[in-house]
Formats: sequence, C-alpha cells, structure tokens
Amino acid sequence: MKLRFLGRLTGLTFSITLLAAASSAQWGTPNAYGYNTGYGTVYGTFSHAALMQSMYNVARSEQLNRNRANPPQADRAGQAKASPTAVVRNYGLFRPDATVDTGKLLSESLGSTPEEKALIKRIYTATKEFYEKEATAKGWKNNIAGGVTFFTATAVTIYHDTEEPSPDGADIYFKAVNASIDAIPEFGSMPDKDKQHFNNMMIGFGGMLLAVYTEGKQNNNAETIANSKKLAGMLLQMVLKADPENIRIENGRIVLK
Repeated sequence: MKLRFLGRLTGLTFSITLLAAASSAQWGTPNAYGYNTGYGTVYGTFSHAALMQSMYNVARSEQLNRNRANPPQADRAGQAKASPTAVVRNYGLFRPDATVDTGKLLSESLGSTPEEKALIKRIYTATKEFYEKEATAKGWKNNIAGGVTFFTATAVTIYHDTEEPSPDGADIYFKAVNASIDAIPEFGSMPDKDKQHFNNMMIGFGGMLLAVYTEGKQNNNAETIANSKKLAGMLLQMVLKADPENIRIENGRIVLK
C-alpha cells in the first residue's frame, strides 16, 4: 500500500524476510489485542486513553459543525475553515528524549519468540525512520497530532481496504487533531516523555498494520488481509474509542461520523 500524504511508502521496502512471519506472529492477529494483554499493555495509561477519547469527540464535533456551516459541495478547495478566534497552543508538541525506546517496549511486549521480537523491532525502526523524514517536511515532527494522523489514515485505509487520504485530506485531519488537542488543557501538562511514547506508539501500530496488510496483498492471502483489517478496527477502537465503521475516507478526506 502507498500512503501518498507521507510520500511513497512503498519506498519503505519491507523485505520478504521481514514480512515472512507477519501473518503468523501473535502481534499480527486480533488475538493480540486486549486492554490487559497484547497491544493494550503498551498503549498507555487509562488517563491517556481518556484524553484521546476526548480529542476524538472534539474533532468529530468540530467537523460536524463545520460541515453544517460549510457543506462539502460549497467548499471547492476541500479545506477546513478554522475559527478566526482559534488560538494555536500546540499542546501536542514535545521535546524528544533519546532514552525513550519504544521499539524495545513493543518488541518485548508483543513478541513471543526472539524472532518475533526482532521482527517487530525492525518494522518499528524502519517505519519510524521513514516517518520522521516525511513528518519533518510536513511540519508534523515531534507532535502527537502527526502520529495520530499517520495511525488513523493507515488503520482506516486498511480497515476499509480503500484508497488512502489525499495529501490535502491528511493535512486537514492533522490540523483538526492539533486543534482538538489544543482544546484539552491536560495535553499541555503531559510530560514530554509521555507524549513521545504515545506518538511513537501510533507510528509503531501503523507500521505493524502495514506489514501484515502488505504481506497479505503481496501474497494474495485473504486470511492475512482479513487479520489486518480486524486488527486495524480493534486498534481504532482502542486508540480513538470509536466505531471504525464511523471513520471513513470520502473524497480524499478522513471523515468522522
């Protein structure tokens, strides 16, 4: 799969060796999901989960209000119209700390064998390196909103097995997420390490979803594709506390219903 808004993700080439174990690995199936097991053990604290649910609710409410005021057909440029009174606080920004090792945490928590752990670490590292380059160019680097945008776009595309958002659509979503985070003061007081960990998790989740989905597509394996779609839906529910059926890509934009 290619995510245009982050550049040509096919340029981030997962080798056959890297992908070989993806569909059979524990972390690559819906069984790896749970609030006390699998992905749930590394996602974050309950308070962080609550903040993300609040962010989603704010973003959804703002999008619905904006659509009522500016119907899509009347907005030919497809651009979100920000409130003139909105104050950009950038609560999602963080100062990175080299001691934060999310790849190790993911691999140790989700891998059940040395081979699986090594695979997870390699996928995370490759995805993170590619993401950082693209995020820097787009002004998303070191901002929770960037990681959330990457994760949401990846998970929704895989869950619905559809076209990815357009570059403009992804930028609109990023700005909406950034504004929604700014509307929640608790994000501003969150420690930098916690922000960095959460952002890295979003990138890691997106990378692992892509690994399973890409393998299924390359090998025309319906079971692997189905597993990636189920896992994408479960992760959307866990991260955004939303029904994945209510998050779609329409006319190149991520739509929250």
